[in-house]
Amino acid sequence: MFVAAIEDGHYKQQKRTFWNDVYAVDMSCLAPTVMREPLVDVVPSKGVLSSSCKVLELDLCTMKPSDVEFACGYQVKINHDDKVHGLIGWWDASFSNLPNQQLLSTSPFVKATHWKQTVFYSSQDMIVNRGDTLHGSIACRQSLNNKRELDIKISYHIDNDDNKRDFTNLYKLR
Repeated sequence: MFVAAIEDGHYKQQKRTFWNDVYAVDMSCLAPTVMREPLVDVVPSKGVLSSSCKVLELDLCTMKPSDVEFACGYQVKINHDDKVHGLIGWWDASFSNLPNQQLLSTSPFVKATHWKQTVFYSSQDMIVNRGDTLHGSIACRQSLNNKRELDIKISYHIDNDDNKRDFTNLYKLR
């Protein structure tokens, strides 16, 4: 599993403000809850602002169900001057035991699959410059209330001339 920084301000703003006027009803109280839910969608590669970082490797032939619960660090190098609006996640599956080895990738840099990518919008936008480093940690566990959901905690840390940010977001992947 991999993560990278993403610029997606237009859609993030739409997702946040949609609830301000739903058929003339102010439902803005729902916006914080909606922002905690990661977006599963095809993400154009042009929105990826950084290098990628592998955060988890699983052997599907030998893993235990508990292996999907993990905590690790990440660090990505920013490739463009822009704003980071969150992280994008994807996975690759290597079928290396086959006579004709295959790689199934859900990366935003290859042809889209129905598995798409997952976007974790951050609660704060981060101004970044080419060469900056965004780092933090990711923790994932099975929800205590619903075994089909994941509780995900991501910390974001950046310190550059324009911006110093240290914050943590909690997400619910349903």
